[in-house]
Amino acid sequence: MSNNGIDFADFIFINRNECKKKIEEIFKENKDKSIAIAINGKWGVGKSYFWKNEMTPFLKKELDITPIYTSVFGKKDENEIIKDLVSQFLTIENKNADNIRDFIEGTFKFFGKNIDMDSLFKFFKKEHMKNTIVCIDDFERLSDKIPVQDVLGLISELKENKECSVVVIYNEDELFKNDNFNQENNKDKSKITKEKMIFEKYKEKVFDFQIKFAPSSIEQFSIFMSEKLEKNFDAYKYFPDIINIDKLLQTHNFTNLRELNRVNCTYQTLLKDFSLEKYPSEEFKNIYNYILYPIAYAYHFGLKPEYFEKNNIKGTTNLSSPHTSIYSNLLKELLSYLKDGFEIMQKTSFLYIPQLFPNPNGYTPIQECKIFLLNFVKKIIDDTNFHMEYIKELNDKTSLEEASICFFLKHKNDIKSIPYMFGYRILNYAFNDEDSIELKRTKSFALELVIKKHEKEVLDLFNQWCNKAHEVIINNKNEQEYFWINKFTFYLPLESLSKKLNIPIPQNKLVELFIKN
Repeated sequence: MSNNGIDFADFIFINRNECKKKIEEIFKENKDKSIAIAINGKWGVGKSYFWKNEMTPFLKKELDITPIYTSVFGKKDENEIIKDLVSQFLTIENKNADNIRDFIEGTFKFFGKNIDMDSLFKFFKKEHMKNTIVCIDDFERLSDKIPVQDVLGLISELKENKECSVVVIYNEDELFKNDNFNQENNKDKSKITKEKMIFEKYKEKVFDFQIKFAPSSIEQFSIFMSEKLEKNFDAYKYFPDIINIDKLLQTHNFTNLRELNRVNCTYQTLLKDFSLEKYPSEEFKNIYNYILYPIAYAYHFGLKPEYFEKNNIKGTTNLSSPHTSIYSNLLKELLSYLKDGFEIMQKTSFLYIPQLFPNPNGYTPIQECKIFLLNFVKKIIDDTNFHMEYIKELNDKTSLEEASICFFLKHKNDIKSIPYMFGYRILNYAFNDEDSIELKRTKSFALELVIKKHEKEVLDLFNQWCNKAHEVIINNKNEQEYFWINKFTFYLPLESLSKKLNIPIPQNKLVELFIKN
């Protein structure tokens, strides 16, 4: 604890491997004596999951120690806790099991089966319980009817008199939390305060070791990561905020396994409904399946809420800047299709039936989303491919201007390259994420540098592309590569670009269509 009252331990992440390694080390170093360990961590981070699925198998196999588990949650008194422990001892499989069962049967014959579990437990000898670890879980949920000193006494009894090691799992933040409540009932409040004081007083005496269990959000995410979340595609490193799960995990520390599992359920539901029968390529499949997860993650945890607000398209893209893209406006359009679906899933436990609500064009929301997402991914791939080719030019040339001009001259007959060169890109390809701040330089095609020497040729090519796009759009075939064209993503950025570069706005059928409207 620092002088200003901040406990810096709260800001330290201790992953599963570190925690497991420490516990292994403790038990190996104390193999000839019984010990008590407290494992403290926030609700939902998977403390119980960690103990049952990672520590228990290790202790059985590697250290030949028999783990026994009980939870105090729902237990009305100490006798119920002991009763559960005794029943666990009756079912364990180790070298002491037969001796324990023979001992209990003999005790029943001598005292009768009406003997209470507390008395039976007291007859347990060291040789019955030695080489055993008792895990007491959910300690913060201990009933206020059970005095905390009784449970601390039980832990000490197990450790000191039964030679049985003990692991207690709890969330210290939630221990005796009722201290903050029951203000109207001073008697209850003073009782709770006393319980907390007792725990704090004897904690150091009872527990030989206290371990913080605090895995990072990235580690927690990996537990539920779907096998379909492949990141091995070229565009991944250019994915911004809401569609890059690594960036979301680094920025927002959500570690609750139950919440992450709900995100996974949402993703699996989306994947089931939006999967395509046939994918154009493996790269396309990876991107298409991947995009849905970070979107579900962002919605579930309330990240970037502005993206999920309908009819909230504001601002335009600065086409002359290498650091901007049409991504934001397009993503908002995509998420407008998904918003209702997310709400339905939340309210109906993942019963997602938006196909019951077709739009005026006859498409269901799922069909609308699949069409949009399909074209969204196609453009990402096209843009990325052009960018990768441009990077090769940039690496071979001495200047950004030379690289941009060479790229333009090489691709001027490929009409599909025009949107990329005019800045109509979904992603920001300005530089690579792995570049250090000192080494970062512009790594995107610069139209401004090309247009100074090839203005007429550039504008002629752009007009050709616009006329072709216009033909598709007016024939209501806007389900192909021109899906992204609208006032905010096409016309307004173009108008702004012409003013900034001091060139006339291109005159073609597509531009005229937006001027009229």
